[in-house]
Amino acid sequence: MDNKRRQFLKSGLAVGGAGAFAAGYATTTSHAVHGIIDGTAGKKTKHPHHGNSLTPEYRVTENGKLINNPAQRVAPSMCFGCWTLCGLRVRVDNASDEILRISGNPYHPLSNEHQIPFNTPVKDAYIAMAGEAGLDGRSTACARGNGMMEIRKSPYRITQPLKRVGNRGEGKWIPISYEQLLEEVVEGGDLFGEGHVDGLRVIRDVKTPLDPLNPEYGPKANQLLMTNAGNEGRDDLFKRFAFNSYGTRNFGHHGSYCGYGFRAGSGALMNDLKKFAHVKPDLENCEFALYIGMSPAQAGNPFKRQARQLATARTKGNFSYTVVSPALPASSSLAAGDNNNWLPIKPGTDSALVLGMIQWILANDKFNTAFLTQPGPNAMKTAGTAHWCNATHLVISDKDHPRYGYFLRASEVDLGFTGTPLSESDPYVIVDAQSGDLSVHTQDQPARLFIDQIVTTKQGDVQVKSSLQHLKESAFAHDLAFYSAQCDIPVATITALAKRFTSHGTKAVVDSHGGNMHSNGFYNAYTILMLNALIGNINLKGGVMAKSGGYPTSGKGPRYDFTKFKNKVKPKGIFLSRSKFPYQKTSNINVVSPPVNRHIQHDHLGIRSLRRY
Repeated sequence: MDNKRRQFLKSGLAVGGAGAFAAGYATTTSHAVHGIIDGTAGKKTKHPHHGNSLTPEYRVTENGKLINNPAQRVAPSMCFGCWTLCGLRVRVDNASDEILRISGNPYHPLSNEHQIPFNTPVKDAYIAMAGEAGLDGRSTACARGNGMMEIRKSPYRITQPLKRVGNRGEGKWIPISYEQLLEEVVEGGDLFGEGHVDGLRVIRDVKTPLDPLNPEYGPKANQLLMTNAGNEGRDDLFKRFAFNSYGTRNFGHHGSYCGYGFRAGSGALMNDLKKFAHVKPDLENCEFALYIGMSPAQAGNPFKRQARQLATARTKGNFSYTVVSPALPASSSLAAGDNNNWLPIKPGTDSALVLGMIQWILANDKFNTAFLTQPGPNAMKTAGTAHWCNATHLVISDKDHPRYGYFLRASEVDLGFTGTPLSESDPYVIVDAQSGDLSVHTQDQPARLFIDQIVTTKQGDVQVKSSLQHLKESAFAHDLAFYSAQCDIPVATITALAKRFTSHGTKAVVDSHGGNMHSNGFYNAYTILMLNALIGNINLKGGVMAKSGGYPTSGKGPRYDFTKFKNKVKPKGIFLSRSKFPYQKTSNINVVSPPVNRHIQHDHLGIRSLRRY
């Protein structure tokens, strides 16, 4: 190309670019010019220094006096942006009655690292939130909490009952009155032009069996399923109506599709499949945290309080953490300092990573022997530990045995037990650490960990293995190369992570709260939390806390007790979901019951048998 032509094109492009810039940014340029002249961006602000910021809700004088803003008022509330349910203080403009700002409630236990006493005077609580008082007393709301202002004004917010008028799935609805809602729900009728629908009045029959061929289904009242989107502090009222007033067994809540995999896996480890107990990390004293399938400060519960705890922990020189997640979370970045790292993993393969870690831990004797060898509460007291587990309990391992997969009981061998066989009082069998003889888990001395032998029972010789032996065999079923290929993490990285996790004694934690919401979530969660059991950090400083506490949503009041009322009924039958109901007790056993030897409460699945009681 001719150099003169090239120079012309370059000049032309430059001129054209300048023209486009001038046309596109004329308003911005005008504002910039005005800003240079009068100190604004084209429009004067309310204040030369503070701009258009809100006037403070209060101010603190030099002598410590708190003066409220008479133009505003503050209302305590609660955030439903997620199920952490943090406390809020909502600033309201007295003139317009509109919300000005949403902040945290200093009295709420999830708003600060350290909760202030409820009897703290309001003046002292608010002064502690002032900037000069430091960060510990500050109470904030996260982005979701502040987003409640937009949600309140959202044009999509449902403010009255809606009734479907089209076919299912068409998304056609009309608003109706509460009176019409109550009438149609209670009385029923041809509500949708699709035929008669029974109302609550007809369905409520607490005497007639729902299905005579399956009496365990309970009465016809169980045809009502009452459910909600989440626990907004009103579950007790819902259950009071559903269970004890209407008489239906079927109340469902959001837990079945939000974190159920994690909670069930944790409940199995903690031997609590009724309330699904789980643990919380002690971030104030922890030295290393391993987050798998979750993003600390962005997930888990309560994530806002844990975000503050994590931020404080990052300022300590002896704390670090690793986040194992398919996607890079904001909680693992250079902005968070150099004491954290992200370990990418193939989705749904957490168990492969953890089983590889468990294999290394067992092969290198990096487990907590002092904890795992205590077979029961008496031995725990003697050893001075904070907990015990069933790692030493013997599991019947003969596949042809009628109780294959169950723990061996004292009544099955000659150990002097005279009570009811296979009852709760029938002790589990262990091998004494000193003598090597069979004993019971209620002894006050430790037991042997790895057992694989034949014992003589009243029914003959039986092969037994300890729970930890089953876990070991499960972990060594494949080599590290196999686990590496499954999760797409190098073998060297797996072993390095296991070494790091076990190098802090009991001041290391693994947390998965908020993750594992997929089809194999139960098994992943159970395997992940097994790491806490192997290092014995439960209820120890710097480890994880079981039953970390909470506040009930209701209780017996000074005037009313809502748990007691006239004509109260007791629900009967099984849940619609069939949860917590053994298959073998179903009436129509040929249709819905699996073979008896596949009983869901078997303990023979290796890693499932090491549970804390």
